[in-house]
Amino acid sequence: MWFKNIHIYKFEDDFKLAAGQLHEALERRKARACGQMELACEGWEKPLGHAGQLLVHESNGALMLCLRREDKVLPASLVREQVAERALQLEAETGRSLGRKEKGDIKEQVLQELLPRALVRASHTYACIMPKQGWLVVDASSANKADALIELLRKTVVSLNVVLPATKESPESAMTRWLMHDDVLPAGFTTEDECELQAGEGAEGIVRCKYVDVSSSEVRAHVDLGRRVKKLAMNWNERLSFVLHEDMSVHRLKFDAAVLDEAGESGGDEISQFDTDFTLMVAEFAEFIPELLAALNTET
Repeated sequence: MWFKNIHIYKFEDDFKLAAGQLHEALERRKARACGQMELACEGWEKPLGHAGQLLVHESNGALMLCLRREDKVLPASLVREQVAERALQLEAETGRSLGRKEKGDIKEQVLQELLPRALVRASHTYACIMPKQGWLVVDASSANKADALIELLRKTVVSLNVVLPATKESPESAMTRWLMHDDVLPAGFTTEDECELQAGEGAEGIVRCKYVDVSSSEVRAHVDLGRRVKKLAMNWNERLSFVLHEDMSVHRLKFDAAVLDEAGESGGDEISQFDTDFTLMVAEFAEFIPELLAALNTET
């Protein structure tokens, strides 16, 4: 289980729950199938899936958990079509135009009829708690998905206080400075061949550069014209490549072949391989995250 996109949060207080205690807490909101009349439902799933026994997987002090969500798939076009047909039929029968409330009632009726027959789409969001370092790391493609996991975790665990790390310099300012001046890049970090620049407030224009030298005069000219770096592809110590976003999230994580080869040497069963991957990933995060936050002048 290698995370692909991470959102980093800091515990304001020490996280003191052991794996067993956390498992017991998560069981109170265990994942289940959507009811016939539910649009969506969510709960905690075993990180190891059918191969696992607990809702928490522990390795070397780190804890992995998994949020499972089910959503009913109801195409909006189908709902609109059926609502329009029934509204037209009722208007023809009554000889008058329907009001907003009446159309809303028709839509509610259509949803109630379609929900039991709707397809179900399941999704999973994984997170890692690193108590020694005081971090919660969520593997999510968007901030909304990360927020959904944290919201459910707050409902599940009493007094869970996590916040985004505070920084003296915004990622946008730091990335813009790194792109413009090679000599201020933090130790261990290099830029790669991709960035996204956007004009300031009130101005238009987004420039996306791929497979180019981001330190070239052509790219830097966009900054001279007032654009700021919103995304920047980077590499850390030749062990991890990623794209840093302006909200401090890290996307498209790719671990170096040497790290993956080390994981592949375990040669165990599914559970052993999962444990090895998780242990190595956490070890990389334990070094990478502090250096990334230090590069952004994080206040600790």
